[in-house]
Amino acid sequence: MVRKSTRRRMLQLAGTAVAAGFVASGAGAQSDEDEGNGSESGDDDYSPLDDDEIDDSWPIENRDDAMAVEEDEGEIDTDDDVVIAEDVELDGDLTTEGSVVLERDAEVDGHVDAGEHVLLEEDAEVDDGIEAGEHVALEHDASVDGDVEAGGDVLLREDAEVDGSIDADGDVVLETDAEVDGDVTGQSVELADTAEVDGDVEETG
Repeated sequence: MVRKSTRRRMLQLAGTAVAAGFVASGAGAQSDEDEGNGSESGDDDYSPLDDDEIDDSWPIENRDDAMAVEEDEGEIDTDDDVVIAEDVELDGDLTTEGSVVLERDAEVDGHVDAGEHVLLEEDAEVDDGIEAGEHVALEHDASVDGDVEAGGDVLLREDAEVDGSIDADGDVVLETDAEVDGDVTGQSVELADTAEVDGDVEETG
């Protein structure tokens, strides 16, 4: 396996930012949708790097079936998918075997450990890092104060920020003005012209 590593204060690659989104594709994903099932661990049909729109159903196909956190509370440990509602703050760690969505302006004042996917919507914040068994996506202006570890792909959309390192088993894409204050490791790493990485970039693919 070829490994490449570069050290740059500011990384700039020619070309436009990679359009990204989250949708289900293929027969397996269609079957889940028809049956009304949620996301399945290890489902390769989901990726942040496939399409030009984020599907509101991703990564939890039916948010009504998820554990909804609609008022400020403390630590959570569950097997269910979890949705932190808009403007709600969780004061503690969040651990789940399923997927996690932080809606707009939601905050987890702790660590997020998810067996499946993690999505931070616009202006959402995690204060102590993310570990996910599958994909991780940060929407516009979302932020993570800590490291991001993912078993799949990682997407940072415009102005999203990780105050730590990114280590992904899949691919990593940073869109316009996205920032990472540590190292970035992925099968491939693609950066918009104005994306910034203050650390090493390593491609393992």
